[in-house]
Amino acid sequence: MVDLNDIRSRTTNVRGYINGLKEQDKEKFLDVYNNYKLDTSVVDELKDILKDLTVVVFSAAWCGDCKRAMPVMLQLEEKLGLEILVFTNIKTAPLDPNHKWASPPSPPEMNEWGVTAIPWFNFYDAEGNLEGTLIEKPTVKETLEAEILHVLKNK
Repeated sequence: MVDLNDIRSRTTNVRGYINGLKEQDKEKFLDVYNNYKLDTSVVDELKDILKDLTVVVFSAAWCGDCKRAMPVMLQLEEKLGLEILVFTNIKTAPLDPNHKWASPPSPPEMNEWGVTAIPWFNFYDAEGNLEGTLIEKPTVKETLEAEILHVLKNK
């Protein structure tokens, strides 16, 4: 179980994350956002499944998969009113064989939760119980939203 109030105090939503990026990174994210069309049939199913969940995401502007995923998450945040809490300032620790992530500046949860790749999505219920995890990118379904639905329906 995690303390979602503590996480809320140290994160931002997807819109705040993208708005806080350097201009060239922000443009890349917004280009994907403006050209991506959510699968409405999947979103309709997700609406009920996600309504009481909070998503915690680890993301970085330097990550190619994050550049593709976070604009989709922004659309889901806006369309569904989904609470998405984004940890930023992610740095690897290439010279530390005991840790993948440099903490700080990366949040300590990255090493505590065993995060192996980003973006990393954890889905929590209102009490902070983990309901599902999606790592990096879709591997079973065609789209991120379909992969989220798959993960949450098959937990």
